[in-house]
Amino acid sequence: MLGSRRSRLPALASLALVLLLVDLSPASAVEKAAGAPDPVAAEQQPSPQPGPAPTGARRVYASDLEREGNRTFHPSFGLFPKGCRWRSVTTEGSSKVEYQFWDFATETWVDERPAACAPTTYPAPGPPDWQFNNGTPRTEVACQASHCVYTNMYYNNGRWYALVDGELFIPSWRFSRNQEVVPFHVLSASDFIDSVRWRVVPGDTILFDFIFFIHPTAIGHWWEMLGPLYSILKTIDFRRPCDQFVLLHLGRQHMLEWVRAMIAVTLGVGPNEELPPVLLQDETDNAWNQITQQLSGFSRDTWYVFERVLIVKDLATGGGRTFLNFEDAREFRELIYNQYGLPKPAPRPSVPRVITFQRKRANRRIINEPEFIELLKGYGDLKIVEYNSSSSLYEQLLQMRETGVYVSVHTSNLANAPLLQPGSAVIEIIQRNWMWNGLDRSFKDQTHMMLDIHHYAWRAKFLNQTVYLNERDFYKVGHWPAGQCGTEECVEAHTNVDVFVDLDEFKQLLDDRLPHVWAGEDVQRAAIPWPDW
Repeated sequence: MLGSRRSRLPALASLALVLLLVDLSPASAVEKAAGAPDPVAAEQQPSPQPGPAPTGARRVYASDLEREGNRTFHPSFGLFPKGCRWRSVTTEGSSKVEYQFWDFATETWVDERPAACAPTTYPAPGPPDWQFNNGTPRTEVACQASHCVYTNMYYNNGRWYALVDGELFIPSWRFSRNQEVVPFHVLSASDFIDSVRWRVVPGDTILFDFIFFIHPTAIGHWWEMLGPLYSILKTIDFRRPCDQFVLLHLGRQHMLEWVRAMIAVTLGVGPNEELPPVLLQDETDNAWNQITQQLSGFSRDTWYVFERVLIVKDLATGGGRTFLNFEDAREFRELIYNQYGLPKPAPRPSVPRVITFQRKRANRRIINEPEFIELLKGYGDLKIVEYNSSSSLYEQLLQMRETGVYVSVHTSNLANAPLLQPGSAVIEIIQRNWMWNGLDRSFKDQTHMMLDIHHYAWRAKFLNQTVYLNERDFYKVGHWPAGQCGTEECVEAHTNVDVFVDLDEFKQLLDDRLPHVWAGEDVQRAAIPWPDW
């Protein structure tokens, strides 16, 4: 039994210190992909290089962290938009993130942002011989269950508009959890456009709102939007890759190499190609201010007409959280490996008894981790890994290829779970009171679409299995039953906890399920009910 919240604080501090000083892993250890960069880990990580994958000026697979005085230049590798490669720069004692950009002509890093990183030279009043669709500047929209396509969508001064002419009132509506479309009522759309300064953003644009912007490094949530988008783009008349990709509410620092690779496969970017232009908002160091920022390089006094815009519906607007069919999910997994010149996932003669435990060093740590690790060692060759923003996806794919059983707490550590080889298993540790809007099943939803990955979970159910890292959260929501933890306040509190794993229960789960995994049993036949809360 754990003691009270107050009595646990010194013990937690000691545990954190031990984890930082002791390397328990035979594998290379670098911080997890969703976390903040760890300079020491980044310097020590290996620099694996793919074999047959094509290489070029932009196809860099690993690079080193550099320091100059009190400034740190973080690694820059992977694919980028054409003509726009960047690296983030941090200064000691400051939380502000700045950038340097690669000058392809001089092959040096420079502070000046190239035009390719903030496209603004859109034609006014439009390209030569260009005309509005159907001869009208009004906005038209065609929606299906999973997405909407807008013709003539307007952007001005940080807001998105539908230009509506006539006297019929149309209220605002949300196109995503965080963003709305504002109807702009005029008597004549043609008269309005003639009276303002405007420019055309020609072609096909994907407008993408990262659903949980206050957790910008939570890469697991990318699956929820990119999966449906991948399926949608295969079935509709829309340019693939698109002409431009608008990413709302995040900064360049959040477009990790892992993210850029996933976007590339989603959009249909091949191994020899580059990402289309990516439009971002001006950056601030506050997530809540970030969502109101102007698109970088866009003038506030100009109306921008996006010729055609595709928006995927998120969970808040009636969409799903994964691919629309099993075939698309498995094809996507193959294409990620293909991006790095690796063989496509395929069944193995036998599932390797390699257990990969992805450790956490921030919130949702396992409090009794030393004992937990000893337990796992009894079931196979244990590899302990940690990834950060400096860890290449290639390195992570290599680990997924050799893994038989993947163990992690419920965090973005599990973003790689759908990339496991057929026959592999995920064993997930879910923190207490984690069930709002199906969040506890989000990673299982992704692995399920592959049809060949086992996925099991152990769930913390009791207060003495949870340590709230913010003492206020303990007093506010610690005694709430799971069925009442449906507010964002309660959910956010349970992202910031550590977990005490009941080793007897976890051992029982391993003893019960691993024989089915090692035997190569069919995933559906070896399934068991998801643990309730």
